[in-house]
Amino acid sequence: MFQKVIFFDGKELNGWQVFLEELSKDNAKGIILFVAEETPFNFKQIKPLLKKLKMTVWGGIFPEVIYNGSMFRQGVVGCTFRSPVSIEVIKNMDEFNGTFSKNFISENTKSLLILNDGYANNIPFLIETLYEMSLKEISFIGGGAGSLRESDHLSLFTRDDFFIRGAIIASVEDYISVGMGHGWQPIHGPAIASDVEKHTLKSIDWEPAFNYYKKVVEKDSGKKLRENNFLEIAKSYPIGLLKYDDEIVLRVLLGIDKNNNILLGSEIPKNSMLMIMKASSDGMIKAAGMAAEHARKTFETKKKISPSKALLMDCITRVLSLGDRFKDELKIIKDKVGTDVFVFGFLSLGEIASIGDKYIELHNKTVVIGIGE
Repeated sequence: MFQKVIFFDGKELNGWQVFLEELSKDNAKGIILFVAEETPFNFKQIKPLLKKLKMTVWGGIFPEVIYNGSMFRQGVVGCTFRSPVSIEVIKNMDEFNGTFSKNFISENTKSLLILNDGYANNIPFLIETLYEMSLKEISFIGGGAGSLRESDHLSLFTRDDFFIRGAIIASVEDYISVGMGHGWQPIHGPAIASDVEKHTLKSIDWEPAFNYYKKVVEKDSGKKLRENNFLEIAKSYPIGLLKYDDEIVLRVLLGIDKNNNILLGSEIPKNSMLMIMKASSDGMIKAAGMAAEHARKTFETKKKISPSKALLMDCITRVLSLGDRFKDELKIIKDKVGTDVFVFGFLSLGEIASIGDKYIELHNKTVVIGIGE
């Protein structure tokens, strides 16, 4: 799957040329770039360098990037692919109609790697469409690009364009094993998402959403929940969607609007069964380790060889929840994937994963790990 992973501080234009030339060596089949949002990334200047590359190249802007198990607010992680890769670009997810180029997913496709704008609509429709198109077992892994501080930040790019509210899907002719986990546990529910409009949760059990949520959280936390402290308290109480197999998929809460509706990090369907969740730092870290261990064991069982690289997509809100203990999460991931496995990736705004034969899901507050050769 992954051929070479290198890091560049992103400061000088001349450095970009050297960086891209190094990535394009050794018969690479494609290049993906993860750019930390504090990097001085001038797409107009870099575009001519990208256009010179004789292979598929794409990437995104993320709150932070991960290289060799460490986080960077400034810099670029570049990764090349050893197997054939092609991409499908959706410039505006609001206009996505469920169609892709013919044979985009071929009989040789073994993995789909998805980058989407973290604030884009219709991501559940996108992954549902991809799942239905997959005629055999395919691994799904992906994460949301963008800035947690600025929702209108341009987030995705190819050799030709730099855009917002879109998605890029890479079809790769190589296998990647996937592990995911979050470590949060329900403290209340289930209840019904009785009125929802995409990212906006308007009512729970036919009661105004904020009023319902407020009563549960205040009882558990012993704190008064108000508009001026909502984010600080709500980061410890995400909402969970109870799925048909008893799995719980998380949704981060981003705020409340003037009508006391709850704004969510990702869409949920109307009439979803909701749980209100809570976690300890130890529980979150343990879940990350279990996800890493699952991905490694799955890879070794299928491929009968040891892995060499691990692609990590870890939700930025986990950093906010864990604080200084996030370094413990990175450490347990490194320990569980193996000391000889190189860990790289990014902090994400939403995560996409499918484990085994389970339906592909859009997650928040979750760690997703893909392991390959």
